[in-house]
Amino acid sequence: MWQRNNGQTESEKLQNRFTAYLLVAVRRQQRDYVIKKNQRIRYEFLMEDDTYQTERQIEADILDELPLMIQMENVALQCALEQISERERYVFMARMLDGISFEELGAELGLGYKGVAAVYYRAVSKIRKRMKEVNQNEF
Repeated sequence: MWQRNNGQTESEKLQNRFTAYLLVAVRRQQRDYVIKKNQRIRYEFLMEDDTYQTERQIEADILDELPLMIQMENVALQCALEQISERERYVFMARMLDGISFEELGAELGLGYKGVAAVYYRAVSKIRKRMKEVNQNEF
């Protein structure tokens, strides 16, 4: 009825190779199926994230489109920036937000390195002074 396969005859060797082939083929099919299923789940998860944005994400997207002065929540800083000159505000914002070097700003404004540095540090001192005044008046 049932006979042990010792792999000694040619037909037994052939059967062993075929069995090994089938086992490898089935394992690969299983692996491919699981990989495709995980990819589909990840894709669906990413699509859900884009569809259902949180309230903070929507608010952040709206704020990104607004001008910088409207976005500022610090009233003292906003008042201080409004009271300094346009050139000082430009140098301060370019240096702080964009990280532009004094050399690049000097080339753009027609000033030397020390001239731009002086404008920047003057703006910083004015901003600090105005912010202290506003904060003292509020309390």
